Amino acid sequence: LSSTTSFSIHSFPFRPFRVVATMCMVKDPADLNKYLDNFIEKLMTARTDKRPDDKSPLVNVTIIPEDLVIVTRAAAASFKEQKTLIKIDKSAMPINIVGDLHGEFRELRMMLSKCGDPICQSYLFLGDYVDRGVQGVECFMLLLALKCRFPLKVYMLRGNHEDANTATTYGFYDECKEKFNPIGETMWSHFVNVFNWMPCAALVAEKMFCMHGGLSPHISSLEDIESIKRPTIVPPYGLMCDLVWSDPDNKYPGWALSTRGISYTFDDDLIKKFCKAFDIDLIVRAHQIYQDMYRGGYKFFAEGRLLSIFSAPNYLNYKNDSCIVKVSSAFVVSFIVFRPINKNSKVAPATPKKPTASCE
Repeated sequence: LSSTTSFSIHSFPFRPFRVVATMCMVKDPADLNKYLDNFIEKLMTARTDKRPDDKSPLVNVTIIPEDLVIVTRAAAASFKEQKTLIKIDKSAMPINIVGDLHGEFRELRMMLSKCGDPICQSYLFLGDYVDRGVQGVECFMLLLALKCRFPLKVYMLRGNHEDANTATTYGFYDECKEKFNPIGETMWSHFVNVFNWMPCAALVAEKMFCMHGGLSPHISSLEDIESIKRPTIVPPYGLMCDLVWSDPDNKYPGWALSTRGISYTFDDDLIKKFCKAFDIDLIVRAHQIYQDMYRGGYKFFAEGRLLSIFSAPNYLNYKNDSCIVKVSSAFVVSFIVFRPINKNSKVAPATPKKPTASCE
């Protein structure tokens, strides 16, 4: 791995970044900056505790309801200022693009430490911050705080799990009820409000198109994405649904109904046509982990025009690698790979026990 700037939380407090204070309990931007600095430091410096069952260690930190209300209100206001399609200028590069995290809070802190401080590094997160893992609250709250503190350096997109229906089914709702009992329902509603304001896609330097899921037959122009009205749930069909749910797949030609039971799959020809029509060099998305992604955490489609990444190592105990894509200001793409330690053998198995795995 190439060397990167070390993460120094103590460099945060004295940087003149704009933050959004509208609709937030902390009205003064300077006070909000100070609050966010302290909150981020608390989450980044909390100790990690081992668990006796040999599962992944947990970060020992408590988020109180007041923290949740302040950060989620500031985040919702910040997302409201952005369009559904974020346009990230070339001046933001180099940029680190991060895929699914699924509540792996300890691993998120490690990735931030490896890739560098938001003072000098830009980040684009592609969604699925919650569900499956056990620290979705901490994971999502840290990213929201960083997004509010560094709005020109940290960007976040909505995944299919950033939706009330999906997150109720796959664990995040129950996590909120447990951690904030007896007011878990109220705290959950603050997260849902943030979900419903989140952007769904990003155009980086006019050459990279990024989303959580994939392409849609409903895109005739990129302005179609900008016109999606928010706040909104993820609908069961249509453009927004496809942006967070669809998948590349060459099993069937063109557009085909997805085996997920929602949205579509799209083949290499459609990827190439899209890139040509909109002058896109690379599409970057998350949402899946295939068998051949267990080593490396990424996979290319359509002769390098589309890249799938997955950033949650050892997801559901699959012993998989994860990765972050780093794109330099000269548009050079490199990968930072995170590999879980297999305590039971010297060499991790080359192939997973299950033939494939797709994140629901």
